[in-house]
Amino acid sequence: MARDPNYLHRMTTLFAINVLAEVCPPDVISKFMVPVISNLAADAVPNVRFNVAKTMALILPCLDVATVDAQIKPCLTKLHDDEDTDVKYFAGEALVLCH
Repeated sequence: MARDPNYLHRMTTLFAINVLAEVCPPDVISKFMVPVISNLAADAVPNVRFNVAKTMALILPCLDVATVDAQIKPCLTKLHDDEDTDVKYFAGEALVLCH
């Protein structure tokens, strides 16, 4: 669903990750969910991109520092430089939580 042409299906993928992350162990989140979220950060639809930032903010407490530093922060930094103001805002909010 993360590669579906319909952006609503890609958004549904993020919403499912938000719920699943609450019950999955950190290694599952890092190994299986973070790559999907990171790929969606380059989506053409701004709503998908800002939901990537919101999802990353939500899963931060579940991740170890190495994963945050290596995968989450670089992605959020790129989103913080996005042309869309909503994407910038939510990426900035998530970046604050990384520190």
